[in-house]
Amino acid sequence: MLPKFELYMPTDLSEACRLKGEGAEVVAGGTDVFVNMHGGKDRSARVVDVKNVPELQGHTFDPVTGLDLGALTTHREIELWDVIKQHYRAMFEGCSRVGSVQIRTRGTLGGNICNGAPSADSIGPMLVHDARVVVAGPSGEREVPLKDFYLALKKLDMGPDELLKRIRIPAPPAHSGSFYIKYTRRNAMDLALLGMSAYVELEGDVMKTVRIALTTAAPTPIRAEKTEALLTGKTAAPELLAEAGKTVLQESHPRSSWRSSAEFRLALLEELTVQALEQAIALAKEG
Repeated sequence: MLPKFELYMPTDLSEACRLKGEGAEVVAGGTDVFVNMHGGKDRSARVVDVKNVPELQGHTFDPVTGLDLGALTTHREIELWDVIKQHYRAMFEGCSRVGSVQIRTRGTLGGNICNGAPSADSIGPMLVHDARVVVAGPSGEREVPLKDFYLALKKLDMGPDELLKRIRIPAPPAHSGSFYIKYTRRNAMDLALLGMSAYVELEGDVMKTVRIALTTAAPTPIRAEKTEALLTGKTAAPELLAEAGKTVLQESHPRSSWRSSAEFRLALLEELTVQALEQAIALAKEG
């Protein structure tokens, strides 16, 4: 059962930041925090529930500027939003694979980001779509590229009295496509043994822009920038994609665990890189 704790439910962003700065555990959907508290990993005496803070709510799409997502946007809202499936396919694939419908209805994008788990399903798709996060605190707001937000395992570029406020993702141009592949041991609720995200913009047959993100392949979610550089400006061909699958191995650092060996994850990486790129290219050609 949950330990006893004091619960705060502020409606003011500055008050929520103050409580966090004083050591209160932040809860949005609670799908990680309450599980950890129940299991004894977290014995926080104070919890601040931020669901009622207006600045963290809401989500909009503009065809010019893109997505503006409150940190409280849930995986289920992303999954059911037609805009996402049409323009941000990798995000649809990632968010629709998070846990169960009940978890997706509670769990938030902001919580998934701030939990810092290297296996998070929504992070790779947001990375390849070049997401930026807005962090707010007593000193004001600052915007940070999501690829720079993860400093180390469970360590974020966020002060003790700062909160993740919003996520901003540019509108993808025509002839772009993205895809996310989650590899699991079973076709049911499970953490990813490996997550592979790819984004491609085409100019004719040339890959004008390529972004690749790996999850469960390093202590944090990462972009495979060396592999991206290999592909950018070139025409997609089976031999080139196969080379990309081998190059990405140089950028990853998977570990062995009770769920999978590092060697198996490396073998998956090579294969899934090719598959994700093929899917992204096919969607980009559909335009």
